[in-house]
Amino acid sequence: MGPGDSHTQRDDAGLEWLMQIAYLAGKSLDAEENVPPVLAAMAGLVPCEDLVLLQVRDDVMEMTGHWSRPGSTPGMGGSCAFKRQQQAFCERRVVKGKPAEALELPYLSGRDEVMALIVPLVMDYVCIGRLDFIRDWRAEPFSEWEQQCAQACGRLLALSLHNSAEYARVAWLADHDALTGIGNRRTFDMALNRELARAERYRRDVSLLLIDLDDFKEANTHLGLSGGDEILRRTAKVLAERARKGVDISCRIGGDEFAMILPEIGEGMANDLAQRLVKDVATATMSLWPMRFSYSISTYPSTSAELLRRAADVKLMAAKTRKGRIAVPVGSAVQ
Repeated sequence: MGPGDSHTQRDDAGLEWLMQIAYLAGKSLDAEENVPPVLAAMAGLVPCEDLVLLQVRDDVMEMTGHWSRPGSTPGMGGSCAFKRQQQAFCERRVVKGKPAEALELPYLSGRDEVMALIVPLVMDYVCIGRLDFIRDWRAEPFSEWEQQCAQACGRLLALSLHNSAEYARVAWLADHDALTGIGNRRTFDMALNRELARAERYRRDVSLLLIDLDDFKEANTHLGLSGGDEILRRTAKVLAERARKGVDISCRIGGDEFAMILPEIGEGMANDLAQRLVKDVATATMSLWPMRFSYSISTYPSTSAELLRRAADVKLMAAKTRKGRIAVPVGSAVQ
């Protein structure tokens, strides 16, 4: 067998590895599920002791994935973060006595000398991360063939991470209001049906609170769209912060209408919460515009499950005609 035959076999084996890596990288849109097997497969193609994935988050490089060969030298830091720089494909060697941070390998701790093959992860001409192949300094240097394979791995992984990020963004937008970050109408409808079914099954209370910004159109006219958007964001922030984490559901269900689903809270407690909320929202928006808010409360089982949302809407319309007064269960608050 001549040298050409051995090169052909090596190339065929490399192609099979890359096909397997591509399959693993595209197997799921969940990055947390994808990354571990992908890194393990890459380490099989380009032998190394450690393989480190770093991703750009808020303009900072963070270690988000790590594969280590069983029995390899310990000393890989659990986490790290450092300022992003446009990374070039290169090979580096950390020399004993020289800080690893100086060569942008801060996750190394207690390692004397290593070789690092650094592969930038680029998508649409933007560096989104880095893939670092780490070898002991006594091992064979990375060959040209291994460097080419590492670059191919980087391209596959960059595409996979980009797709995962886009999927996560779209999935988030499906359930959240893009402006305020709280739940949208779809989330509200699904959550209300779920909580009503649970309340009926276990004979428990659930209250629906609707809040409407009475003067929003006037504020929008004087402040402009950016000012109106800021009022909506501040309102949503108060609702999200006052909600019981993992229990209450805060949503924006219309242009200037918000809702909170309050499981296991009766009408009296819901009314107390509503009055605190509208005062907090008024305080949060005071520097922008003197807002007024109307709210309504409907509670199951006082109101049937079928009529809960309709009752809340009717009470809200009544509240908007009773500005300046506080009433239970229908009220309006003036800043």
